[in-house]
Amino acid sequence: MEDTYGKILWEGYGLKYYGGTRTRTGLICKTDVGLRELKKARSRREDLLFAHEVKTCLYRNGFSALSLFYTAQDGQPFFAWDGNLYLLENPMPTKGLEEDQAGDFVAGAALMGQMHRAAAGFPAQEGQEERPVLWQRRYREFVKIRRHMERQGKYSPLDLLVMRHYSTFAPRAQEALKTLEDGGYGGIAHGQKQAGTFCHNQFKGSNLCRKEDGSLWVGGFEQCTGDIFAVDLAAYLRRFWRKVPEEREKLEEVLAAYEGERPMSEAERKLLVPLTAFPEKFLRLVHESYNRRRVCVSPAMEERLADAAAEESHMGDLSQALERLF
Repeated sequence: MEDTYGKILWEGYGLKYYGGTRTRTGLICKTDVGLRELKKARSRREDLLFAHEVKTCLYRNGFSALSLFYTAQDGQPFFAWDGNLYLLENPMPTKGLEEDQAGDFVAGAALMGQMHRAAAGFPAQEGQEERPVLWQRRYREFVKIRRHMERQGKYSPLDLLVMRHYSTFAPRAQEALKTLEDGGYGGIAHGQKQAGTFCHNQFKGSNLCRKEDGSLWVGGFEQCTGDIFAVDLAAYLRRFWRKVPEEREKLEEVLAAYEGERPMSEAERKLLVPLTAFPEKFLRLVHESYNRRRVCVSPAMEERLADAAAEESHMGDLSQALERLF
């Protein structure tokens, strides 16, 4: 493997390799120009190109709490080797954000606001699927799976779990989709795309690292899409609600931290209600489970789905709390 790393660094980036140390995300390499982190990409080529454009735009607009992809000798922000794509970046700080208190989320929300504000001028992305379109498909799949169960007349433990929660999550999903449409999601999305927008999609503790001076550093841009900012914020609020249930009264403080960096319109704020209410995790796992069940339905899969159902039940409280605030 050492020979492979040396070849990738030399042939891809013209760097000499003097050994390395494995981390959670990749390999910290000693090179002739200092430390670099080499990672095997888990995203598609087009996703990496998109992430590179996002990070370049953010950095150009003054958001420096990230690590740009180094350009390979062929001009690409990655290097193709033996059927895989490799990324080279500056190493991130190793201490991740714990997310065990509301203060962590207040700091994270402020950083997210700064990051979103720096997306100004990012070119509009055409052809990318917006969240309501994806969720509408998930909802239709959910209804279809339920009907299929009824026709079978014989239920597995997984079937029973889905049926038990159908009467709660199907109406909630339907209502959330209607509220997104009535709340002008399409118009807000159009306006933000013209001004510059993106969605990080993985803004969480494992991708938020604290530097020695206390400032935060963002990684994990490889899953970025061209969706609206509120999708990112809603996902982060759901994470806050799940990770520190004993400090849920700090919800308004987390929101204020974000808006202190990037104010939202009233219409955009109200989108957070359906975006947090939609039982996305449960419906996604149902979809995954029933696509795989012909091969294997394990007890672990049932446990994951049960945990997701319990989590989504608490998210109804979050959307209600937001509705009272707005």
